[in-house]
Amino acid sequence: MITHYESSSRGSIEIATMPLSFAKNSLNKLTRTEPGRTAEIEALQAHVDKLATEAEAAALAGGEDVNPRAVVGGNNPPADEETAAVIEPKWDAVKVHLDDLLTEAQNWADGIAITTQGQADQVATLRQSLQEAMSLADEARKVEKAPLDAQVAEIQDRYNEYIAPLKNKKAGSATKAAYALGNLLTPWLQKLEDEKREREKKAREEAEAIAAAAREAHQEAAGSADLGAIDEAAELMDAADQAARTLRSVEREKVQAVGDNRAVGMRSYWKAIPVEGQGGKALVHYAQRQPERMKAFLQQLADEDVRAGIRTIPGFTVEEERRVA
Repeated sequence: MITHYESSSRGSIEIATMPLSFAKNSLNKLTRTEPGRTAEIEALQAHVDKLATEAEAAALAGGEDVNPRAVVGGNNPPADEETAAVIEPKWDAVKVHLDDLLTEAQNWADGIAITTQGQADQVATLRQSLQEAMSLADEARKVEKAPLDAQVAEIQDRYNEYIAPLKNKKAGSATKAAYALGNLLTPWLQKLEDEKREREKKAREEAEAIAAAAREAHQEAAGSADLGAIDEAAELMDAADQAARTLRSVEREKVQAVGDNRAVGMRSYWKAIPVEGQGGKALVHYAQRQPERMKAFLQQLADEDVRAGIRTIPGFTVEEERRVA
């Protein structure tokens, strides 16, 4: 009898060393895709029958070393809901279970179409097993992560009591206090800023007036033989320079309250406010400026309508696609 199975991906494999799940998957694939390899099929079938019999006998004998996945139905979830409720799957078991199912899925999803109802039923069963295994894995993930989630939540709660941002449903006490102190400073700093603007205005007007007078005097003195006029023009030029320096000094003044570590000043915050009745202009503007984002936004709205059962949408064609549920 033949002793080796020729795998397309792993090469020659001794059949006697193949685990039950791998042997069953290989047998199923070979039977489905290359039924002419009868010698290998018979050898694999004999090996599968032998392992299944041994596993069943060991299970009946109550052996502790039995692999629960080696028995018939081992890849299916427990039928008893009460039993399922007390199971706490661990990562190693979840991984082995999913890896087995993925190996079987790879044997089926090899580009060869289904040709019989029996094959379709087998694929449907495998797909359901994968979905159930994924749900089991997600539950295991939640169980394993729960203690960490609780620890993180406790840390977050402790700190959020003080530093949670204002946008949170419950802002932190320190955050609210800092915000209140900022509101307290704002009127005073705004008063200083208004006064500075007024000083800037006066200094600018004075500098511009002196500069204009200096230019005029300089032009008149340029062709004059009057020494007094020339001296006066020079004095006006000096005064214009001094006025310009005074203006720059006022402009450089900082409106702030000085803390121990840094100064606190005013800052501009800008926000866009929709103009009633001009939404169309905004749509045209952003359709031109950011067409891809506008397309994505419109697609999102259309997808929501389709999910709600709407089948006619201006600018869209609603198409039906049939696929496995």
